[in-house]
Amino acid sequence: MRLSILSNVNLDMLSGLLKKENEVFQTDGYGEWITYALKKDERLAAFAPECLFLLLDGNALLEGCQDMGSVKTVLDRSEQYIEKLAENYSASYLVVSTIDVRPEHIGAGDASDLAQASGAYWDTLLTGLAERQKNIHRFELRRLIEDYGRKQFYSAKFWYMGSIPYDMKALHLLAEEMRHVMARLVRVPKKVLVLDLDNTLWGGVIGEDGPEGIVLDSAHEGAIYQDTQKQIKKMQQQGVLLAIASKNNSEDVQSAFRENPHMILKESDFSAIYADWNPKPVNIGKIAEELNLGLDSFVFVDDNEAEREAMRIQQPEVTVVDFPTDLTTLPAVMAEVYENYFFTWHLTDEDKAKTMQYQQERERRKERESAVSYEDYLRSLQTTIRLAPVNDNTRERAVQLMNKTNQFNTCTLRMDELALEHYLGEEGGHLLMAEVSDKYGNSGWVSEFLYHQDGDTAVIDNFLMSCRVMGRKVEDAILDAVLKKLQADGITRATAAYKKTAKNKPVEALWEHLGFTQVSGDEEQKQYERKLTSLPETEQIHTVVWDV
Repeated sequence: MRLSILSNVNLDMLSGLLKKENEVFQTDGYGEWITYALKKDERLAAFAPECLFLLLDGNALLEGCQDMGSVKTVLDRSEQYIEKLAENYSASYLVVSTIDVRPEHIGAGDASDLAQASGAYWDTLLTGLAERQKNIHRFELRRLIEDYGRKQFYSAKFWYMGSIPYDMKALHLLAEEMRHVMARLVRVPKKVLVLDLDNTLWGGVIGEDGPEGIVLDSAHEGAIYQDTQKQIKKMQQQGVLLAIASKNNSEDVQSAFRENPHMILKESDFSAIYADWNPKPVNIGKIAEELNLGLDSFVFVDDNEAEREAMRIQQPEVTVVDFPTDLTTLPAVMAEVYENYFFTWHLTDEDKAKTMQYQQERERRKERESAVSYEDYLRSLQTTIRLAPVNDNTRERAVQLMNKTNQFNTCTLRMDELALEHYLGEEGGHLLMAEVSDKYGNSGWVSEFLYHQDGDTAVIDNFLMSCRVMGRKVEDAILDAVLKKLQADGITRATAAYKKTAKNKPVEALWEHLGFTQVSGDEEQKQYERKLTSLPETEQIHTVVWDV
């Protein structure tokens, strides 16, 4: 990755540590970060860093400040500089550190209060910056220092020799954390955490020990499992889908969740529960089919090495977590699972409602299985599709959806918020969002239709849809409504494309199905067109409403 480090202290040694696997831009000097903020630097702009770190030393930043008033003056001014920096290098991820302020050794007892208040005030400013400037992300420098210990992190020798505040080992820790941040910025998060039960979510075997005999409480070994469940519960609240793959009788599993008073997780927290005696690789395949997700979206946790190895061999796309030999580290390992595989910078409303939405889908499946015909089933859902141009409230969801959707995705066009802004502005693009709801609930904003106009032709750049609503003819209704709107706007022709990926086979014949004619291409990439001068009237199963 191309990166640059700006700071108010000397971090040249840190840059050196990161040069082994990255291209690192050498700045003019460690005290020049404000200069880069106030005026766009031609060399740095030409280098086009993918990631621009701003690491600020709290004591150097607030040197001379004796009260909260002077602290706020300095930090408010720094906030303005950073906002300008984000604008000057808008194509870069700008990762800004929290600040650690060390109380003076000689001073009144309330000096530590001022140090803490300074860090807290900067946290508030950073939160506001990240909300206003979507390319700004937070770097938890203070937390890293506190976890490691201030006395070990800072180096008086390095400071007096070269204005380097940190010890050599601390610089290595910093470099490693920066690598993690860069990986998170470009990584597509996993979606499903599949869990074993016995000796994973609780100690003991439910079939032998019973719901009250398993090891799970607020003390000793039971507290380890309870704290582990607390971590998993937090993950579920962050939009991670939970599932169970356990070799147990389903009645015993139900009794554990319903009767043990120390259980943190509930049955309702899980999107799928497979408690039987089938091989776990088989069951995880069923879960993937049930949730309509690729196996590469799954992470598997099990205390049994034989089960983990079977999963690695039979379902190699699934990520298998090494279970700790030291049980006391299990809660921390679970937190690392979130950081390594599920971490997301921004949480959308759809993330918060994800488990409920998949549970609603389970109810739809039950109705589909009992329906006389598929058409009757679709009509019974009473589906409403709301179409609207992307706006400030849906922009974050739009970016998330286009970067996480793989199966129903005609061209797999990926964009971050800055690229989307460019598409909608300089490129003259349009992005329509579709929200789908029915009698079981709201599935949220689940589809996107991107196009730009070339004369009297609408060039469809991408059409994508969440797997949650696949198989309900939602795409038919969306396209019918969009083409009729384009026709009303004077568009006489639409073109579209299909670009093959490893995962988008479900849309391989989509454009033919929707009435388009292939005009060129091969198996890897196809071009289509459709005349809009006369569109047939079609009976619609779903209700489509426009919100413009």
